[in-house]
Amino acid sequence: MPSWSFPWLASLALAASVASAASIPAQNVSSAAVAPDAFAKSKFDFIIVGGGTSGLVLARRLTENPKITVGILEAGEYRPGDDLIEVPTGGDAVANSTASTIGNPDYDWMFKSTPQAHLNGSVISYPRGKVVGGSTALNSMIWQRPSKAEYDNIGTVFGNPGWSFDNLSGYFEKIENWHAPTVLFPGQLVTNALTSEHGTGGPISVSYDTLLTDVDSPAIRAANAINVPTNSNPDGGNETYLTMTSRSVNPTTGRRSWASNGYFTPIIGRPNLKLVTGVLVTKIDFVKKQGKIVATGVQYTANGHTYTATAGKEVILAAGSLKTPQLLELSGVGNKSLLKSLGIPVVLDLPTIGENLQDHPVALSDFQVDSNLLTLDRLNNNATYAQEQLALYNANASGIFTYTPAVVGSLPLQTAVNQSVFNSMLATLEKAIASESTTPLQKVQYKALINMAQGGQLGWFELTIVPSGGLLSTPQPGSAYITSVVIQLHEFSRGSVHINTTDPTASPLINPNFLSLQWDVDVLAHGLQWVRKWTHTSPLGNLVEANVTPPDSVSSDAQWENYVRSTVQTTNHPIGTTAMTTQELGGVVNPRLKVYGLDNVRIVDAGVIPMTLGVAIQGTVYAIAEKAADLVKQDWNI
Repeated sequence: MPSWSFPWLASLALAASVASAASIPAQNVSSAAVAPDAFAKSKFDFIIVGGGTSGLVLARRLTENPKITVGILEAGEYRPGDDLIEVPTGGDAVANSTASTIGNPDYDWMFKSTPQAHLNGSVISYPRGKVVGGSTALNSMIWQRPSKAEYDNIGTVFGNPGWSFDNLSGYFEKIENWHAPTVLFPGQLVTNALTSEHGTGGPISVSYDTLLTDVDSPAIRAANAINVPTNSNPDGGNETYLTMTSRSVNPTTGRRSWASNGYFTPIIGRPNLKLVTGVLVTKIDFVKKQGKIVATGVQYTANGHTYTATAGKEVILAAGSLKTPQLLELSGVGNKSLLKSLGIPVVLDLPTIGENLQDHPVALSDFQVDSNLLTLDRLNNNATYAQEQLALYNANASGIFTYTPAVVGSLPLQTAVNQSVFNSMLATLEKAIASESTTPLQKVQYKALINMAQGGQLGWFELTIVPSGGLLSTPQPGSAYITSVVIQLHEFSRGSVHINTTDPTASPLINPNFLSLQWDVDVLAHGLQWVRKWTHTSPLGNLVEANVTPPDSVSSDAQWENYVRSTVQTTNHPIGTTAMTTQELGGVVNPRLKVYGLDNVRIVDAGVIPMTLGVAIQGTVYAIAEKAADLVKQDWNI
């Protein structure tokens, strides 16, 4: 799930990174998978569709019982030690380079949205991980937990007992091998409260930057100067305000810690686990037994051949919020009108599959800074420095090649607008909602979102400072830049993902429907205006020499709106397409993640999250999978 995951920000667009990735000795990338025909001949208790984040968590936990057999089907390949994936400021930094994971079909599904009606018809790129380890191979490694109220909404508002902040905190601790920060921001403290929130000894290393650029601390001090405090414990139930964010990087090796090397590589030798790679799952097979719809296994293709694998207990879908609905619809589970129009026999009419798509739209702005400052642009501007840093990384896993964007935080909307503007925005929103035909789920969501917004305590837009140019505009040789990221954390727009063909190799139709409500536009526009104020506040303002994108001429509300609609992209945090909520609200899965109306199909991926969370979602997806593994064990007494 490219923890932010937008391709052009997953790391940084640095030409020097291409050379660095090629210079680091390659690791062993031999496959740990069995052949497609051998996989089909095996007997499995559980078949997991998707060897990404949640799929690998489930595989590890379920095979802890040696009597339980698990098979994983993955379209990508097993790539241990791949430098394009694992060097933080490395190969995937270069979004349009041949030395990149993003936009590379060997790593990325390379999905595209439908033309967006509210974005001047633009098409949004949707990279998703096509590799064992999934989108944890592509993301920006940001490691966050939502605020307590956001997690608690999942449990209380949507009828999912057992899914509150307190219920899930222990699973975060189970995942983590946490390392305390050694370099601190102004106002940041390492407290017992922070330490007690985290686990040690888990599969995923969680750490903090050990090197800061020359703009990171000034950015924090500038925010403090305009009444935005430093948050020393964002993981304790309140992630609002600015912090030095943690990230999924091993501080000893300086390499990405992701689902593949954290959860899968250590258990390759388990005889009760089999993985088949390079295959496309095309259909779930169902039979009817005693009035129940039972999944018996799945069909998949490889090298022009079709195979069938059987599951004695369950088929678990972990293909992600965009692929899981596609597979269900291809298998006859979904809106019967859609299925009949494509000639697909209807197994189960479940029309909410693929609906309720939500994401985090994002808008960027960039600024030129003093060229003498240390930013990541120096890797482009100074070949000697780049080589020195590469040598430092190779020698002791330190230096700028271990860097990930350090300044991250979220602000209540009221930070950027006064009460009068907020009231006007809310009145316009409520009028728009009243004029629409909203679903029962939307009605509950909108009420919860409005309550959260009015409370003024939760972050509504997230900020990140990336100390680099080239993400928006072409950098001038020898110059230095910062790029500011503004993410709308709780959008009101709702989209969908569906099939429009029976061809399983075709991409699904992805329509996030971004900015269909004026509120979502205004949040980003006001966030960008606040950023301009922030970046021109001392001491950060003393380093900024010019607004680059947008230029000074963009100043009126209409100009900011036009800028947002012409530039907005996605953070690639799609959720909600197989929502965990009650059937009355249009849920697809129940609180045990089982699909309503199917006897033995469970969904364990970001699609089950019923409403946006105000953070990057990778940590939450890991936690959902850890909890899901316990639910499966309880249900089958294993």
